[in-house]
Amino acid sequence: MKITNLQKIGTSIFLCLGALILLCFLDLCEAEEKGTYHNLTEALQNPTDVLILDLIGNQLTTLPKDIGKLQKLQKLDLRGNRIATLPKEIGYLKELQKLDLSNNQLKTLPKDIEQLQKPLVLHLNYNNFTTLPKEIGKLKELQGLELYNNQLKTLPKDIERLQNLQVLNLTNNQLKTLPKDIGKLQNLQVLRLGNNKLTILSKEIGKLQNLQVLDLTNNQLTTLPKDIGHLKELQDLDLSHNKLTALPKDIGKLQNLQVLDLSGNQLTTLPKDIGYLKELQVLHLEDNQFTTLPKEIGQLQNLRVLYLYNNQLTILPKEIGKLQNLQVLYLHSNQLTTLPKEIGHLKGLQELYLSNNQLTTLPKEIGELQNLQVLYLHSNQLTTLPKEIGQLQNLPVLYLSYNQLTSLPKDIGKLQNLQKLDLSNNQLTTLPNEIGKLQNLQELYLSNNKLKTLPDEIGKLQKLRTLDLDDIPL
Repeated sequence: MKITNLQKIGTSIFLCLGALILLCFLDLCEAEEKGTYHNLTEALQNPTDVLILDLIGNQLTTLPKDIGKLQKLQKLDLRGNRIATLPKEIGYLKELQKLDLSNNQLKTLPKDIEQLQKPLVLHLNYNNFTTLPKEIGKLKELQGLELYNNQLKTLPKDIERLQNLQVLNLTNNQLKTLPKDIGKLQNLQVLRLGNNKLTILSKEIGKLQNLQVLDLTNNQLTTLPKDIGHLKELQDLDLSHNKLTALPKDIGKLQNLQVLDLSGNQLTTLPKDIGYLKELQVLHLEDNQFTTLPKEIGQLQNLRVLYLYNNQLTILPKEIGKLQNLQVLYLHSNQLTTLPKEIGHLKGLQELYLSNNQLTTLPKEIGELQNLQVLYLHSNQLTTLPKEIGQLQNLPVLYLSYNQLTSLPKDIGKLQNLQKLDLSNNQLTTLPNEIGKLQNLQELYLSNNKLKTLPDEIGKLQKLRTLDLDDIPL
């Protein structure tokens, strides 16, 4: 058998990957030999050798005092145990850089933990903390603090001392407010506050000059402070599932923002300043109450994905055609009756979702979407299709069920890559002979139409596996 160049390349890649996996395995083995322990007794027998101690899921309820003898310990993983208290000797671990206590039964930390002065990442997720232990405020070198899924109701003023903190995760707690001192965490890059009970965001949030990620999903916010516009380094802002009715125009000052999630609020309009978000790539506006969009939305030149489903849009601004980099557009479950012809300018569009609207026609410019791979048009009021639909040469799937179509254009036969065509629940009385030209068609759904005959050419569909003819009077 002759081996093609492609096969040779594939074989080479496989061999390289195999070698890489072997090297990684050897490295892991070497790392194990150099100081990784999974057994507490063995670790305590070799206290000067232990660099990493992994005791995940060991059903531990306490730690022995001798833990303090592991003077070179850098990482201690105690996830998934039943530890309720820690011995004071935990503070003797002067080289500790990562301490993971997630999924235990802790309510407090020993005072001695403040002796850990190396750069530290502390995981306390899934415990029983109702307040942040004041001892944490003395961990001057703390870089990461994870408190996901506890019962925190407030944060202490001492939090301002954590000047080296870069990541703070407080998701799934009971927080109603944030202390103004939160604004003093000048090195904070990631702040996660999702699934709390916040009703207001203090203006001090705007002082977090290095913040890159701000997650506020699933709270009870009704407004945002204008100071949010001061977060010049912010790249990802999640405000989904709150009670926002409006946005401050200062939102447009977030010049580095790449992802903005506003889904699940009560927004009816967007400020014109939204157009200043030149770096925005993903915009979530679904599940709101929008009836229109500002023309400035067309200024989002880097936008790749736009979510607009489950709103009350009746029309789209023609400027939507300026989104030259848009790849995915979700418009289903609105009240659109027409599409602007400028939709055809979206040359890079790959997925277009228009189901559950009130469209009666499509602009001929739809045929200019040469890169389209997904087109959902079901559950509309379409009576005809433009012949230009046949220009969608790369389209593998076309959903047209639950419309009012009585006929199809002959050009439907030009969809050479079409694999699935759903025409069920329409008013079709005939099919064009050209349907037999769909050489790659595998699934054809025609149920609940008014067809009395099928063209003989349908027999030419050699790849057809599924033909649904339920409830048609053949």
